[in-house]
Amino acid sequence: MEHYREIIRSKREKAGLSQFKLAKMVGITQSFMNEIESGKKNPSIEVFFRICQALEIRVFPDER
Repeated sequence: MEHYREIIRSKREKAGLSQFKLAKMVGITQSFMNEIESGKKNPSIEVFFRICQALEIRVFPDER
């Protein structure tokens, strides 16, 4: 499922965060953040969850 990349980019932009700022928040490089958003690389599940937490993306519908 590639839609998560679009959601990440959209949420990041709506939050007014650059790739650099988001990457710094989650402990990865800006270049890796770019590769995730562009589909060149996949994040580990740990990095994926850190990105979701930073952008306040609910991964599970029942999550509160």
